[in-house]
Amino acid sequence: MIAARLRHVIAVSAGYLFGAAAYAYLPSEIPPAWRVAGHEIVWLGRPLIAFLLPTAAAVTLVLLRALSAREPSEHDQSPHGAMACDAIMFRLVLFLMGMHATVLLGLAGPLRGREWAARIIPALLGASMIAIGNLLPRTRPNRSLGIRTSRTLSDRRVWMRTHRMAGYMVVTLGVASLVGAVAPLIGGMRTR
Repeated sequence: MIAARLRHVIAVSAGYLFGAAAYAYLPSEIPPAWRVAGHEIVWLGRPLIAFLLPTAAAVTLVLLRALSAREPSEHDQSPHGAMACDAIMFRLVLFLMGMHATVLLGLAGPLRGREWAARIIPALLGASMIAIGNLLPRTRPNRSLGIRTSRTLSDRRVWMRTHRMAGYMVVTLGVASLVGAVAPLIGGMRTR
């Protein structure tokens, strides 16, 4: 459990470090801007772009952990259910950090002007959906992740059936997103 939380911290920290490293290469005048009376315009976009997604990931992790700790449920007694929830949260963090890196590289220059760069985030989304969809059937009734209705929370079998079907649908949508992102690239290579 501690190892799972450590990898969350490492992934978010890597996002902050990458944002700090790319900060100087980002355009200086990125909206939004704030005009202080009698002073120059203060551009707020650069720090937002450099640090907002790692902060969103960190806040999401803290909120999910707090929600899970506040109302202990069946998954707290089940190590497999807790491991599945941690794995889902890690995949969510990886998606956010991948999206963060893509945005920074696009604005800082290395991905600028590359047609295929627009396909990275839909491909990341598809891969993340596949990874999360595969984990959904392993979750157990809990208060932090999943389809939490009074019926699924009160009946373990309903929870399991619901999340198995949701897992199939999320994986299917992930495959469609991944294929939709990659297929035009493959088709473009064949026509050359």
